[in-house]
Amino acid sequence: MANHVYFNISIEGLTDEEFNSSVKMVKGTRNDYDGNPYDYEDYAEIENQPFMGSVDKSFDKDGYLQNSYDWYCREVGAKWCHLEEVQDGYISGYAAWRQPVELVSNILEYFANKYDDNVSATMTYEDEFRNFMGKQYFETEKYDDWESVEGDIYETDGEELIESFNEMYPSIDTTVEDFDWHGEYKVEGESVYPSEMLDQLADEFWESS
Repeated sequence: MANHVYFNISIEGLTDEEFNSSVKMVKGTRNDYDGNPYDYEDYAEIENQPFMGSVDKSFDKDGYLQNSYDWYCREVGAKWCHLEEVQDGYISGYAAWRQPVELVSNILEYFANKYDDNVSATMTYEDEFRNFMGKQYFETEKYDDWESVEGDIYETDGEELIESFNEMYPSIDTTVEDFDWHGEYKVEGESVYPSEMLDQLADEFWESS
């Protein structure tokens, strides 16, 4: 099973209306586990989103994307990718194994060429086990057409966060067998929850990068 890589993309240079007009929703009916039908509304698959309108793709007679594995790896950057929120210049979701770099580039090129103006983006991402996490910047430049350019990238991982934690709280031994990352530890009368502190260190990394 592929590791989930969670990502958040913030796009700048567009109004909310310009962005939202290129986001497609789909409605339908599904059955729950008991076989009872219910109505749903969700984001269309990435290949059907207007903001991927500049990317070559082909569909079979039933409307399914052809060579979908190769297309997702090439145009999204992961063998699959699920969108959870797409609104007002903000996109969040999760992908397989890798952050969707090519997705960001394709989205920026679409909007930059549609409105003939520079568009930029910032993406934060995190492997579900914090094997890696990072922040990357993107922008567009005008040649014959607008093209996306990958900018600076900053990365860290769970081991580096743990090292920072150990430096902050040397009296807490994280190497003992019964150490509990979700437990409570007292340091000079202060309650310390290691897992929450790691989350805080991750947030500080993204904010300072």
